[in-house]
Amino acid sequence: MAALLAVAYPTVRNNSELDKTFAGLPPGVQAALGLAPGSLLTSPAGYLNSQYFANILPLMLLVFGIGLAASAIGGDESAGTLELLLANPVSRLRVAVERAGALLLLVGFLAAVASATLLVLAPSSGLTDGISAGHIVEASAASALLALTFAALTFALGAATGSRSMAIAVSSALAMAGFVIEGIAVQVPALRPVRELSPWHWMLGSNPLQNGLQWHWWLLPVAATVLFVSLGVARFRVRDLH
Repeated sequence: MAALLAVAYPTVRNNSELDKTFAGLPPGVQAALGLAPGSLLTSPAGYLNSQYFANILPLMLLVFGIGLAASAIGGDESAGTLELLLANPVSRLRVAVERAGALLLLVGFLAAVASATLLVLAPSSGLTDGISAGHIVEASAASALLALTFAALTFALGAATGSRSMAIAVSSALAMAGFVIEGIAVQVPALRPVRELSPWHWMLGSNPLQNGLQWHWWLLPVAATVLFVSLGVARFRVRDLH
């Protein structure tokens, strides 16, 4: 996806008609696409945000992260294989912590691949005009942090309840709700305080592709991820398995 995105940019660059079409969309739709006020779709920043960093990349990482996190504890328990593992001389704490660590590494690896692909191909397509390599890395990291927040919630629910399906359903619903609220809050002032609690706003609020990932925006998802994983591990250590 990252490679296709990069090589396709010359086909839309300097397309004024496309800019006019997207400029006529409602503000909420533009916000959901990741277009900042006054930003042009055919500019490098507008193209990367609207076609990748505000939707495709975070959604792909969310699907992967939530699915993997749900299987880490809840999936094995639902399948009846977790008891066989724990019958060996291995503690619940070790199982939970190492699987949470694997989740972190795998989501981070995918984000790194996405970032590296763009860094290699973007210069030849003109996508780096006005965008630093560091900001591409930071935008990819923001997408990974978003996915890890919801993946950590999924891990906690699966570890605390042993239900893979419930963990996926709750986390996916909250992720989609946050995405929708981030878009319509532009036109509905009453929802703006709510979006401050959403990882989508933590990721999109500072526009990391143009401004970098500011410390207070990455600190929130990191803290939420650590909290959710800690709660899941603590509950998993003391409850009866299904």
